[in-house]
Amino acid sequence: MDSPLVQLLCRTDLEGHILSHDDIRRWPAAECKAIFALGILQRIEDAEFVTCEVCPDAPYAEVVLDIGPGPRAHCDGCGLRKISAERLHQWRVDFEALGGLLRKHLDLLGKPSTLVPGRIWLLGRRQVVGRMVEFFLVQGIAWPDSIESLNQAARLLSSPAPILVVPHGLPTQREWLESGRAFLRLTEWACLREDRIEVSFDEFVDLHAQTAQAFERPLQPTPVADRPARLKQFCEDHKCTMRQFCEWAQVDAADLNRWKQGNSSVPDGGAPATRIERLLQLGERR
Repeated sequence: MDSPLVQLLCRTDLEGHILSHDDIRRWPAAECKAIFALGILQRIEDAEFVTCEVCPDAPYAEVVLDIGPGPRAHCDGCGLRKISAERLHQWRVDFEALGGLLRKHLDLLGKPSTLVPGRIWLLGRRQVVGRMVEFFLVQGIAWPDSIESLNQAARLLSSPAPILVVPHGLPTQREWLESGRAFLRLTEWACLREDRIEVSFDEFVDLHAQTAQAFERPLQPTPVADRPARLKQFCEDHKCTMRQFCEWAQVDAADLNRWKQGNSSVPDGGAPATRIERLLQLGERR
């Protein structure tokens, strides 16, 4: 059987995931206490249905709160029965709290931020094999609308060879595999050690380095004559404006215009041109 931490992380792959009291009471007491001590479980509204402890194969029993003191559950098989108030408790993983733990454990620098509420967070950055790498936390990377979330995360789109931390599931759509992104699955690389989550990051580094090296081979500059059409096509494909392109590439509009015209003040291979080309060639470098 999977560990409680793995069970919890796998559950977050479900949209609107919930951990019930019945789920958690099956965990070994020490691990249950350690997970609650992490502060990543957020109490949510009480359950409206529970399983019947007398008829475990029966459909869920509806919770009744307006008959006498204490909650009751109405089961089609055995009628109305008292249940403990604890059985109504439910939790959900707080991804911002999880991100805070990971940020601290991985010694990340910079200011964290929410890029897409409830879906994508920038955790920070650190040196990895001689280069500065940005780390992002993603919930629902395999959900049907995940590409919509990706396209809203300008910082992630423009980040070269970043590390994406995911609870368990990996992406099923090719757009996530672009820009040299590496995926750190917590169910694979993390474990519960006493009262903290530990990530075997040193072992993961080799995998990330291979992905980053393939991505960071020299860029082939776009011919000047093709640049206006390539920019227009990119904006159509990603449903964005030129202003958004500038934000995503982290360049100002004047530099973009000079690059488009082949102006020597924005030379090929320079920082602004490289950021523009890296974003423009999105999907061609994996």
